[in-house]
Amino acid sequence: MNTNLAELPVRIFKILSEELQKDNIWIKIVEFDEDPIYYMKSTEIESFLKREKCCEQVLRKWGNRGQTVGSLLARLQFLSRTYEDEFDSIQFHLRRKFKPLRWIPDPEQQVTKEIDEGNIKLECKAQGFPCPEIKWFTKGSKEPVHIGRVYTILRCKCSNEHQYKCVAKNEIREGSPYSEIYRKAGKQFSSVIESEYVDVTSCIRDDELCESCKKYEMGRLSQILAEDQEKPENKVSPVRPNLDITLRAADKVALIMSNCSYVHLPELRTPHCDAQTLADALQKMNYKTVTLADLTLDEMRYFIRVYQKLIGNGVYAVFYFVGHGFEVNGQCYLLGVDAPADAHQPQHSMSMDWLLSIFRHKTPDLNLLLLDVCRKFVPYDAISAFVEYSEQFKKFHRAHRNMVYGYSTSGGVGAYEVKGEVNGVFMKYLKNHVQLEISVIDMLNKVLLDIGDDQKVCDLQVPEIRSTLTHPRSLADPLIFDGHTASFDNHTIHWRLMHELPTPATIRFETQQLVATIWFQFCGNFTNKVYVFASISDFRPCQEDTDMGENEELSENALNHRAFVEFPEELHCSDVREYNDDEEGVSMLWILSGLQKIKKEAGLTCEVHLRHVDDPEKTIEMKNVDIGHILITRIKCLQ
Repeated sequence: MNTNLAELPVRIFKILSEELQKDNIWIKIVEFDEDPIYYMKSTEIESFLKREKCCEQVLRKWGNRGQTVGSLLARLQFLSRTYEDEFDSIQFHLRRKFKPLRWIPDPEQQVTKEIDEGNIKLECKAQGFPCPEIKWFTKGSKEPVHIGRVYTILRCKCSNEHQYKCVAKNEIREGSPYSEIYRKAGKQFSSVIESEYVDVTSCIRDDELCESCKKYEMGRLSQILAEDQEKPENKVSPVRPNLDITLRAADKVALIMSNCSYVHLPELRTPHCDAQTLADALQKMNYKTVTLADLTLDEMRYFIRVYQKLIGNGVYAVFYFVGHGFEVNGQCYLLGVDAPADAHQPQHSMSMDWLLSIFRHKTPDLNLLLLDVCRKFVPYDAISAFVEYSEQFKKFHRAHRNMVYGYSTSGGVGAYEVKGEVNGVFMKYLKNHVQLEISVIDMLNKVLLDIGDDQKVCDLQVPEIRSTLTHPRSLADPLIFDGHTASFDNHTIHWRLMHELPTPATIRFETQQLVATIWFQFCGNFTNKVYVFASISDFRPCQEDTDMGENEELSENALNHRAFVEFPEELHCSDVREYNDDEEGVSMLWILSGLQKIKKEAGLTCEVHLRHVDDPEKTIEMKNVDIGHILITRIKCLQ
C-alpha cells in the first residue's frame, strides 16, 4: 500500500498503465475535481494524449508527486460514488482486498434525500469493494424500478408510490482479474445489504406536474371548455399516460452492431467503443444485449432475423448500428465490412425497407432504431437502381406504431469522429442521457441540443428524430414481466447461453510430462470475440487436472515451454503476446474475433502446439482440441 506508483514492479506498472489507458479512463481521475495532486488542466491532458504510452508517463507524474498505491486506491474508491464500477478492474489488478458492504458515513443514514424545485434525488450510501450494484424497489414491487446509486423521482403528484428502498450487492464475479484467488474456499467474495423503506410523501408537490400530467390537465381543460360550448363531438376522454397507463416493459432486448475494420472502405476508430458504451448502459437497465463487431452484410442480416424472434408484445427493443452508411431518397443504407469500394448498389447494403419487412409482424411497445452512420447522398446515376430495388417492399408497407428512429446526423451529411475522443460525436452525448428516466424522444432531443452546443461539430452534424411513439416511454421504464413469464424465461435462457464461457480445456503431453490449459475471458460486452489464454503446467498422473499445482511451483521443464494455439482460418486472430500472472506464470494471449464465422455444429476446434522458449517456431508436439461452442456460436443450437 505504501509503494510509490512510479516504483511498482514492471509487470504491475504495465498492466496498470494499460487499464488506465482503456477508453482514456485516466482522464476521469484528473478531471473530476481540482485535487492538487491529481488535477490537470485541459491543455496538459491534450499534451499527454499526444504521447506514446501516455499512461506510463501519467503514473510517473503521480509517483513524482509522492502518490502511493494506497492513495490511488482511496481516490478510486471516492470516484466510485460517481462512476460506480468503472474503476473496479484497476483495483483488482492492485489486489485491493474484498470489502463487504456497509453504510457510510452513518449506519443510520442508509439513504439520503436531496430536494430541488422539481425532483427528489435518493442516494444509496452503501460502500464496499467491488462497487455494489444497487437496485431500487417500491413498496410491494418484485422487480426493481431503477438500477444505480442515485434514483431521481419527480415531485409530481402522480407519484403514487411514496416508499422506496435500495438493495445493494457486491460480488467478485468469475472471470474478474484474479477471481480464482478472491473466490478460494473459505474466503468471502460477496455481500448484500438492504435499506429501510424511505417515505417521500412529504416531498411531493401538488402544484408540480410532469409532462404527462400537464397533457392530462390540458385535455381535461379542453373537455370542460367543450362541455361549456355544448359540443358533444368534442367530448373525448383525455389520455393520461403516466397515471392511467403503467409504462413498463415485458422484456428488454438490444442488438448492437459496430463495424470498424472495413476491407475496401476507410477504417473507423470509435465504433467498438461506442458499442461498448451503449451496451454497458443498457445492461444496467436490465436489457439483454448482444454486441457484435465487424460483420459482413450476410452476417448482419442473419443476426437481425434471429433478433426479431425476441421482439413480442410489451417488449422494449433497441437496435444500434455504428459504421459506414449512406442515404437514398430519405432512406438509410448500412454497410457490412465486406462492402466493395464502390458500395452504392442495393445488393451491397442493408436498407431500412428490408429491416422493416423483417419486423412487419412485430408489435413491441418500443422499437428504437439508432443509426450512427453517415447519410451522404449517392451519385445521381446510381439512384435508379435503388428506386427499382425499393419497389419489392411496397407489399410489406404498413403503419409501425411505437417506432423511433434516432439518426446521428441529418440526410446528406456525415457523422464524425473527433481525434482524441474515445466515442463518436453521437455517442459522446447520448451516453449522458440514455439512463435518464425521460422519454426516448426527450433523450434524443437532449443529444440534439448538446451537439448544437459543441462548437467543433455544431455546423457539421445535426441529429434527426422520427417517431410514431404513442406514449412517452423511457429506456429506464421498469421491467415487469407478469403475464409474459414463459416468453421472458425463454429469452433469458437464450441470452444466458450466449454469454457463458466454455469450460477450460486441458491437453496432456505425456511424453514431455506437461499439460496445456486453454481458457477464455470476455472481451468487453462483445459476444463474437474473446480473449484466449494458453498456459503450461506440470503433468502429474496421480492427480485430477483441477487439483494440479495450485500450491506447487512450476518445474524448470514447464517454465521452458509454451503452448501456441492455431485457430481456423476463417476467424481473425490477433498477434500473440505474453501475459504474466502470479498464479499461472507466463501464458500466451490472443484476441479471437469473428466467432460468428464458425460454421461447424460442434463449435470451435483448434490445434495446440507445444514449443520450447528457445525455438518458438518449432513444434515439439501438436494435438487437436475440441473447445465446443463459444458465446455467439451457441445461437445456432437454439434455433
